[in-house]
Amino acid sequence: METAIRVLDIILKVFLVMSFYKFVYMILGFCRKAKTFSVTEKKHRYAIVICARNEEKVIGNLLDSIAGQDYPKDKLHVFVIADNCTDETAAIARAKGATVYERHDLSKARKGYALGFGFDRIKEDYGIENFEGYLFFDADNLLRPDYVTEMNKAFDTGELDVITGYRNTKNFDTNCISAAYGIHFYRSSLTYHRPRQLLNSATHLAGTGYLVKAEILKDGWRWYCLTEDTQLTLYLVAHGYKIGYCEAAEFFDEQPVGFGTVIKQRMRWFKGRLYAFFAYAHQEIAGMFKKKTQKWACFDMLFYAFPYGLVTTVISLAVTALSVALAVQAGTVMDSYGPLATLKSMGMDLLSFWLMTVFTGTVVVIRERKHIHCTTKKLVLYVLLFPWFDFIEIPLAIFSLFMHVTWKKIKHVDTTRIEQLVPVKTDMPQTVIMKDKAS
Repeated sequence: METAIRVLDIILKVFLVMSFYKFVYMILGFCRKAKTFSVTEKKHRYAIVICARNEEKVIGNLLDSIAGQDYPKDKLHVFVIADNCTDETAAIARAKGATVYERHDLSKARKGYALGFGFDRIKEDYGIENFEGYLFFDADNLLRPDYVTEMNKAFDTGELDVITGYRNTKNFDTNCISAAYGIHFYRSSLTYHRPRQLLNSATHLAGTGYLVKAEILKDGWRWYCLTEDTQLTLYLVAHGYKIGYCEAAEFFDEQPVGFGTVIKQRMRWFKGRLYAFFAYAHQEIAGMFKKKTQKWACFDMLFYAFPYGLVTTVISLAVTALSVALAVQAGTVMDSYGPLATLKSMGMDLLSFWLMTVFTGTVVVIRERKHIHCTTKKLVLYVLLFPWFDFIEIPLAIFSLFMHVTWKKIKHVDTTRIEQLVPVKTDMPQTVIMKDKAS
């Protein structure tokens, strides 16, 4: 039993050492500015792909924000995949000038399958190579007027195969749930995307707001798990593709406001990431030793997908249980592992967790204050409550291991327009995206 405790304790220390680089990431992200990209005259041709299921309340605002881009309209083409819609989503998208593909297959109700269907149609009607890159969005997104221009700067360097933008929250101040999601994504920008960019490493994708080089999609869409973004990330890094970050390319999305939605979504996140980890772990490990791959990025993404919190929690609980059993054998349980001592230790751990999370959240919102649409009074409250968002991760991860987790649509109702969030030039032509024969 003592041997088992020592072994488990060594494993915990190894994990702690392996995760130290995340602390370095955090310091780097907090202290350094993001990389910027030079202005380019070349305007690449992009397709914009939007998956939508019953999104009539929000998709028009997204398409208007695309039409309001300060980018040549003849260089953008919008595809909307109306996935099992029973409302006016398809009609609204067509009226805004988008090419709409309607899909009706409830047996495969998942974003990855919708994208697979859409790319099969794009390949047939246009050819994947007709566009130089593909921009991916969800129907609830809104784009800052210079979003495509900024992404084009990064793409034109020729150094990046995939690029993700800066994710902001359009309904941050609705309640503590939407605010927690917002702080979470601000934190990801500062402590993951920015330091990886500064270190010239690859970052990860997070569902929406990213650009993929057409070459990668020449065979269509091939990533179908619960979290197709994580699956795509691991595939790209393992195969030597570079995922960059363009902080100047800002977009907005709508965050959940109900706790039930949080539970379902977070369980799906964990289950999907776990699947992606087991599917690609061997490729990431192999990539760490290949000549033409990003060795550090392979390790980083392997650790990103690895269920670190769950594993370390289980090991810690096992060490505690074995230590209690050992103390019972020795007759000293009341001294070291009695009820009061255990509760005190748990209380101190929770207090430390809360203080650290609040501290991190405070630094994040101070650094990102200009992006946050919320009063200071409410923001202080949301930061103090933010630890709940991280605290529920482990319980939900455990539950998801024993439950059947499926993709569920999140209802979007926030009708905020882009001009309510960022200044829009009044002289900018609000033209619909070019429509052609295949619409």
